[in-house]
Amino acid sequence: MKIVLIGAGNVAGSLGRIFVQQGHQVLQVMNRTQEKGERLARDLGAAFTPDFSSIIPDADLYIVALADRALPELMLKWQLHNRLVVHTAGTVPMAVLHGVSNRCGVLYPLQSLKGTLPASGSVPFLIQAAHADDLVQLEKFVRSIGSSCQSVSDHQRLRMHVSAVWVNNFPNLMFSIAYRLCQEHQLSFELLLPLIRETVLRLEPANEPAKDPFNWQTGPAMREDHSTIRRHLELMSPHPDWKDLYEHLTEEIISYKSQVLDTITQKAE
Repeated sequence: MKIVLIGAGNVAGSLGRIFVQQGHQVLQVMNRTQEKGERLARDLGAAFTPDFSSIIPDADLYIVALADRALPELMLKWQLHNRLVVHTAGTVPMAVLHGVSNRCGVLYPLQSLKGTLPASGSVPFLIQAAHADDLVQLEKFVRSIGSSCQSVSDHQRLRMHVSAVWVNNFPNLMFSIAYRLCQEHQLSFELLLPLIRETVLRLEPANEPAKDPFNWQTGPAMREDHSTIRRHLELMSPHPDWKDLYEHLTEEIISYKSQVLDTITQKAE
């Protein structure tokens, strides 16, 4: 497939490299910042333009990987008749592209894309299209790069975006807090990596209890070990924000556990 990328940031760069690796051709990179755009175009073997007016008009797919706030004004700068134009945002409605092309859609990569390609090599997508034929084309395209996908609505995509924050952005903050605690006490953060990996690997479908991750929940909050919890809170007194976060999460685990047990009891009755 012949592709034009609009944007040269983390998403455009990561996806562009995947597309080229899987045999597709990036014809052109459009980016307002010339140095950044030229660098990505050079990496992908593509042409570069800083102007919307110079975008190649006959590509198979146009992928808009711009900041969310830039999308509503896109139709004021660029119109492309009867070509498939998709954006990559998790929270912006597909309709934002209606003024750009009568064939619009969404190609949302459900992955953390920053700097280099994902270490896992896996980038699933949520896809949408205004026309059924284009939805089929997007699905074929995703399959051609070895990725999985699901066709969704705006509503579903927004909910998945929230879910992604819970499983990626918030845990990464907690990893950072643990890293700093280790640094403060001359401990090796690397010793925690097997625990982090095990926590994630338990969620693989092959592990029967993984349908609900709470089935794997362990720790002092799960045991309601208040003595250990108090000692942990005392240790984090120098960091009141972290202490508050620990306390709130502990309360949530205890509350969630109670809800789960109530549900089980009700089913048994």
